[in-house]
Amino acid sequence: MGEIITFANKKGGSGKTSAVLNIGAAAGSRGKRILLIDLDPQAHLSYWSGVNTYDTYPNIYGAVLGDYPVSEALFKPAHGLYDIIPASTGFSHHDLRKLLDGSNVEAKLTKCLFNIRDKYDYILIDTPPTVAVLTLNALVASRFVLIPVLLNFLAIEGLAQLAQNIYRINMAHNPDLRIAGIIPNQHDIRSNHAKKVMKELYENFGEDMVTPRIRSDVKIAEAPEARLPINLYAPTSRGAMDFSILTDYILSKVEEEAGVKK
Repeated sequence: MGEIITFANKKGGSGKTSAVLNIGAAAGSRGKRILLIDLDPQAHLSYWSGVNTYDTYPNIYGAVLGDYPVSEALFKPAHGLYDIIPASTGFSHHDLRKLLDGSNVEAKLTKCLFNIRDKYDYILIDTPPTVAVLTLNALVASRFVLIPVLLNFLAIEGLAQLAQNIYRINMAHNPDLRIAGIIPNQHDIRSNHAKKVMKELYENFGEDMVTPRIRSDVKIAEAPEARLPINLYAPTSRGAMDFSILTDYILSKVEEEAGVKK
């Protein structure tokens, strides 16, 4: 049964979407069966994966609300490195009210994924900075959470609060949930400020909790226009190299903690 990993951060622009897509693609290139889930109504992960987000199509919200089986919402990019269940920019207040209706609101995504989990080795979930119930559903469904963060002090200011919220969800809804790591993103190796922020991360969260970093690379920013992950768009770039190292680290750590045979 696939391990579910949520990428979460309340601050927009932290690099969640880029991390989900590029780690998923790197893992797929290693022969892992990968499913990405786009929970963000901005649908950037879906667009980057080749979905025409201006169309009407089966999506994760309709699947969670029971309008159709989740298998009907699967989209397979041409590169074949992963499957994706896309979001929809048409997510509305009406959909939100339906999502909040009934009992066990926080477990609707878990139920939705039950019959599809065993088809994948890993399921990676991109979450929105807003719409807290969607992120709550992702965390309740997951065993691990990764937190991408920009390397500036304002971006990391809310990390302790986010960690506390995750621990509350662990206590109240999902005792298996663990923080697998904090991902330093857009690291400018020439910046003294970035070095200070990295030091702050190590001192406050411990070296074991900070993953290998992703350096700043314009190729990562260009890749969405080509609808390709960085390992296909610019395979010799430092961004592709960093995501490859990060993916190996995450897979190794998750497999060790989950007791998965490599």
